Amino acid sequence: MLFSSLNAVVALFATLVSSQRLTKPPLQQNLDNLQAGFINNLTPVTSTRTAYQAGYIPADCKRIAQNENVNPADIQVWNVKYSDCSAVWQFCYHRNSNGPLNDLIDRFGRLPVHTRQFNRHIMSLPSTNGYAYNSGGNLVFFGTTLSNLNVHIHEAAHSLDLLGAFFPDKPLSGSTKWTNEYNLDSAVPDPYAQTNQVENVAQNTVVTTYERNVP
Repeated sequence: MLFSSLNAVVALFATLVSSQRLTKPPLQQNLDNLQAGFINNLTPVTSTRTAYQAGYIPADCKRIAQNENVNPADIQVWNVKYSDCSAVWQFCYHRNSNGPLNDLIDRFGRLPVHTRQFNRHIMSLPSTNGYAYNSGGNLVFFGTTLSNLNVHIHEAAHSLDLLGAFFPDKPLSGSTKWTNEYNLDSAVPDPYAQTNQVENVAQNTVVTTYERNVP
């Protein structure tokens, strides 16, 4: 996994596309109707967890907590290993999160293993609002989004796009190949996909995951 200087690269790319709003109409108002199909058809993977070294927290989790004005001492860190691969992920779970740790582990574990491998740490923080973001391959969930499979897929899709799952040296969302395919479409999945091509790739990944896994 490549994470050195990644935040700067992703931030620069996001800045470049942030004003490039898409004008094609949305097919529907949101993708909430896909949630039940994901839960019923993306098979949960068994996992084991062990406590991270006492008194320590991954540097990225500490940085994100501090940026969100959260005390890192309130973050519980767990090493999580799924039965379908040898990798271990660190889950940084705030003790006042708006959902159970088991949900966070279960939802991330339902993602295809080759999607999971492009993500680093998984984090949940308390909030009265439900939102999430991807920070350099770290998935950060606020409020009840930790239990939302749509959101897990969307945020993991940013890692696939920006960390080289499709091209080794550039994001799919900034590629000529993606632009050419986009030009053939008459619409985008939903209004959030209109934000820019980065969000359009992520929402299309949600739709594609549904099409390939839900009968």
